[in-house]
Amino acid sequence: MKKRQQKVRLIRAAIQLIFFIAAPSLFSTAFAGIKSVFLAIGGQQTVTWNSFLNITALLLIITILFGRHFCGYACAFGSLGDALYELTAFIRAKCFGKKKKHGYPEKWVHRLQKVKYVILAFLLLSCMTGFYSKLQGMSPWDVFSMVTAGKLPKAAYLVGTVLLILIMVGMCTQERFFCQFLCPMGAVFAMMPILPGALFKRNRPNCAPKCTLCKKRCPAHLDIDGDTAHSGECICCHACAAACPRQNIHMGEINTIK
Repeated sequence: MKKRQQKVRLIRAAIQLIFFIAAPSLFSTAFAGIKSVFLAIGGQQTVTWNSFLNITALLLIITILFGRHFCGYACAFGSLGDALYELTAFIRAKCFGKKKKHGYPEKWVHRLQKVKYVILAFLLLSCMTGFYSKLQGMSPWDVFSMVTAGKLPKAAYLVGTVLLILIMVGMCTQERFFCQFLCPMGAVFAMMPILPGALFKRNRPNCAPKCTLCKKRCPAHLDIDGDTAHSGECICCHACAAACPRQNIHMGEINTIK
């Protein structure tokens, strides 16, 4: 089982690295498409299709058909979070002998997951009311895009830089800190009507007695049943399937597993 988990992590890390190098601004571009729509509405202008919306539409379609694989494998912000979390876990294990997964209690994780919807609503309302122009320089993902493009943020982006640093600190304390709690694009993805075949499911009768490895390994603390109210929070990292000792978790419909 450990070899299977290691294999899944290595494959995922390799894919993340490729996307991080080749397309680090996908997240910012996708959300820019959504902002452009609400900025046009707020300015009482005609909503026109643009290059940002091409990326937004593509990622939304992929999410509906295949789940949030973009979040789990292709988002540079998420990949940064995974790297910082794993680095912190490695340091904890080497320096303090703490090998267990660290993070927040399940109750707090589910509560904090709602914060990203508040952030999304605030940003979209800011776009519609014209307040968004006053937020220039405060966006941590704009600063992140500059850094990944090899540019140092200017003094006007001081607030955004500080917020990015604070988010990176949070990434060290909880797996997928930004994605789960703060990401406005993650909130959009979580509200998408994901097709049933794109959700992880398990054949509960075939589970080992009192086994909760899938839930313990899930960064979002989800019950892997395919129809949980939190299913939109699944980032398709495949950690649950890799952790299952009976290989009892699959994506798509499950009839019987013997």
